[in-house]
Amino acid sequence: MATALYSDEIASVDAATERFSSDKGLVLLRPRRPCCAALYFTIPSGCYALVSRHGADEEYIYPDGTKSIVWPPGLHYPHPPWVRVSNLVTHQAIVLDLPVKACKTKDNVTVNIDIALAFRIMGDAERGEDPDLVRKFVHELKPRGLEQQLRDAQDEAVRALARSLKHTEIYGIRSGENLKHIRQSVAGASFDAAVESIAEEKQGDAPPTPATDRLGATPIPTHRDETLVGRSDKEDRDAAMAATAAGVDAVSDYMKRRLNRQFMPQGVEILSIMIESCRLPKEIESQMEEKTKVISKNAQQRMFHSANMQNTRMEEEVVTLLQTFEETKIREETAGIEKINEEKVKLNDAIAGAQKSVAAIREEASSKIQKLRAENSLDVQRIISRKEEAIATMKAEAEKEAAQLQATAKLEAEKKLAEASLTAEKNRANASRVLANAEGVMAPYLAKKNAHITNLKQIDVYRSLALNQNLILCDTDDNAANLVAVADSILSDSDNSGHLSRSAVMAQLSLMNQGSSGLFLRAD
Repeated sequence: MATALYSDEIASVDAATERFSSDKGLVLLRPRRPCCAALYFTIPSGCYALVSRHGADEEYIYPDGTKSIVWPPGLHYPHPPWVRVSNLVTHQAIVLDLPVKACKTKDNVTVNIDIALAFRIMGDAERGEDPDLVRKFVHELKPRGLEQQLRDAQDEAVRALARSLKHTEIYGIRSGENLKHIRQSVAGASFDAAVESIAEEKQGDAPPTPATDRLGATPIPTHRDETLVGRSDKEDRDAAMAATAAGVDAVSDYMKRRLNRQFMPQGVEILSIMIESCRLPKEIESQMEEKTKVISKNAQQRMFHSANMQNTRMEEEVVTLLQTFEETKIREETAGIEKINEEKVKLNDAIAGAQKSVAAIREEASSKIQKLRAENSLDVQRIISRKEEAIATMKAEAEKEAAQLQATAKLEAEKKLAEASLTAEKNRANASRVLANAEGVMAPYLAKKNAHITNLKQIDVYRSLALNQNLILCDTDDNAANLVAVADSILSDSDNSGHLSRSAVMAQLSLMNQGSSGLFLRAD
């Protein structure tokens, strides 16, 4: 909230939006001449821009030929360096704090009233406003002049308003009071008359009259529950309610209309007026507070008394109700026992009838079941007989057909086997003939092949004998000499290894046997 309106200089138009957002009371900015000449300039959004040529205002020409003293935002080129932005006026609404001190009420009590006023600078062509109003504000009214005029006009209106009200009604002019609470508290006819009076004053130029005059001399029937509030201090309650009725936005609307008639021709629109607070002297506030405390204390005592009386009445009513409930309970229990006995008799009769019906139904059901069983047995026997007959017939036909098929298959099989045997014998005879012819042709070749194979096998035998390290060659065909040579070789190997093997033992036995045979031969 701004406390004063002022203008300032700015180095570049690029910082205008930030300055207008941060400085609440800043209305007008004057960009300085740039240090270097340029053939273009820019205008930021959110403000009115006036452009000058050599100090004189320059109009902007739209493509359709219309002219406007306010230039649109964006980039503008080409323009000579002496054409530049001279003034920037904010678009946004500004809230100005306008306290009015030492106002005298109707009963000569000093009161301080804090008022906040929201306004904006007119000149938006999209709203149908004249853009020349911006130039009028910049060159004629100016921020300081606007602030002073607003303060003077607001001070006059507030002091006139305060002079028409008593100090007990002054709190009713604060903004934001709700009509719903007043309509619930004030009688319908008197309140409707007061609202009609406020509406007539909004259409006219006269200041709003006090609510006590609009509502008439008839006292306002407020606080209908007198048990909680009491019958005393009725005049104060009625005065407070009347003051609240007077402050239902009627005062703010009246002052807004009055200020707009004065400032709209100068390019300023008053958006709203808010009466934030009203402060009476400390002594009067203390008196009103003490009086309120006394009223509250009396109301509290009356509420305690009413609560005690109500508790007593409630206890008596509870005892009476308990007695009534007990008597009603006894009567209902007696009637219930009689009703139970009657219902028991009816229940026994119903049970007997039900049992009789169940016996009859069971007997009838048993008869029907036996009859159905007999009929079912007969049907089953008939079905079984027909089934066996059909099975026998089908079996005979199947056996006959199977025998025929077997005979036919056997005949065909024997025929096929005979044909196959004949063909096989013919093929065997042909094969034997072909083989005989082939053997006659191949006999010489086969003999040579077999001889060659035999020679190859002999060569393999010779090779194996040549590679055998244990082979012993003898130049005689005497078996005894050959045996001695072999045994000598085996025993020589055994002496070299130092181990008597099985072969060595057999060689010794063979030599001994050979020596024994020689002895026997010489003895003969």
